[in-house]
Amino acid sequence: MSVHESFGSGTFKTNPALKPNDVILTPEPIAKEMIALYDIPEGAKVLDPCSGEGVFYDNYPAHCEKDWCEISKGRDFFAYTDSVDWIISNPPYSIFEEFLTHSLKIADNVCFLVPLAKVVSSLRRINKVLDYGGFVSMHIIGASRCGFPFGFPAAAIHMKRGYEGDTEIKMWGE
Repeated sequence: MSVHESFGSGTFKTNPALKPNDVILTPEPIAKEMIALYDIPEGAKVLDPCSGEGVFYDNYPAHCEKDWCEISKGRDFFAYTDSVDWIISNPPYSIFEEFLTHSLKIADNVCFLVPLAKVVSSLRRINKVLDYGGFVSMHIIGASRCGFPFGFPAAAIHMKRGYEGDTEIKMWGE
């Protein structure tokens, strides 16, 4: 069964592969801080691919065009094909590879709040991002501050299509 089939291809169905750590709601102050890390220009189209209760979506800048997906509300991210300027979200971890691939396909800037190892522990993922462009920044934060049920460091990771500059790596809040 493909990820697309397990998520219902646009019509909500229960995902049998859903893991408990896939539904971790980001605290609103963390979502606001993360969004503030990025210079999102006026008129940019921003997508929240897994909006949950809307803590990212509701806090995107007012000067943006906003859209959302949420599988539990019948809007399947994998069926979303419009191009967007930005994706800023906390994606599901059990299907991270597929989520990353689709995000890089439709967005010019992808910003994920994830355990740092989700991106950098796989050469395949690193090369996928480098083929897309590159890593603009990694703002590292303790996972417990984000409400994540694990002790690994997390990071707000910004990937940009066609990016050729250096990667800024720093502790979140510095």
